Amino acid sequence: MIIVGAGAIGTSIAYQLTKAGVKVMVFERGQVGGEATGASAGMIQINPDRSTPTAVSTLQVESARLFPALATELLDRTGMDIGYRAAPLLHVALHEGEESRLRAHRAWQVEHGVAVAWIDRGAVLDLEPALNPDIRAALYYPEDHQVMPRTLARVLARAAVDLGAVLREGADIDRLLTDGDRVIGVAIGGDAVHGGEVVIANGAWASAWSEALHTPIPVRPVRGQMAALRTAGTGLRNVVSSAEGYMLTKPDGSTYVGTTVEEAGYDARPTAAGIAGLLALVPRLAPRLADATFASAWAGLRPGTSDGLPLLGRFPGWHGVSVAAGHFRDGILLAPITGEVMADLLARRRPRLPLDAFDPARFLVRAA
Repeated sequence: MIIVGAGAIGTSIAYQLTKAGVKVMVFERGQVGGEATGASAGMIQINPDRSTPTAVSTLQVESARLFPALATELLDRTGMDIGYRAAPLLHVALHEGEESRLRAHRAWQVEHGVAVAWIDRGAVLDLEPALNPDIRAALYYPEDHQVMPRTLARVLARAAVDLGAVLREGADIDRLLTDGDRVIGVAIGGDAVHGGEVVIANGAWASAWSEALHTPIPVRPVRGQMAALRTAGTGLRNVVSSAEGYMLTKPDGSTYVGTTVEEAGYDARPTAAGIAGLLALVPRLAPRLADATFASAWAGLRPGTSDGLPLLGRFPGWHGVSVAAGHFRDGILLAPITGEVMADLLARRRPRLPLDAFDPARFLVRAA
């Protein structure tokens, strides 16, 4: 089987397939985890609201549940640590209007089984002394975690290769090879590589195959900018977020500040305005970090879809080609479960969770 894309999604699928004894080749135009995966903050959070479809919440909860065992399994296989660590979330209210919204949000989440506590100003500052003392209260999510996202993709790729997968970085696929209504492989330059199945898992670039498949693939790039800081002392103990953005300290000691959500096409540049807005958030949320050293800035292109749901499954009207793309801001969170359910689909086993809501056929109709 041929997998196009080696981000968290593509490498997770590759790993699960190779574990099942399938021969796999993975093609990545750049480096493993070099696009949206490497640009993300790597948070493993379950934070649904009234607009979150039940199918998505179910997928999120199951994928988060898989992470501890996956982290241990990958460490045992490769000796490499994906950075899976506890990262409790504090979502703070800085003014009265935010406080009212958070109370209503918590009431809904408690009703739907989310582990979230309401804590007052004093308790918030006990948990996170670096925070703005003017905060009013916060929602506290004690069960959230984080990983090092690019490391996750690299370790999944390493584990797959160790099990026999072939990985080609810097391999930009020119076209899909077809025979009637069947995709039979890919072409790279003058080379043709044949496979029993091609899995499109190249995130925001999945739509590049629309013309070849005579099928609209509604995955678009949504830019997210990030900044990283270095502090002389300790960083944040928790992930801290507000209506304006978030901050978290990674296992390597850097503190990330994020993120923008921009419709900017395939422009993956961090901009002066975008980064300035993120840095302005630092003294408002955590004044003690206002004198931290600016370390770097970057941007990634998240794969968004028109209805906010990923595409998981086979294309209607075609054989030998499937897609796993459009995870938007949940690519890291959903990587473990996506790998498992796609491996099930490709092996023609019934996936453990219903995937009807993510079927590409919901708006991918083969053109006449």
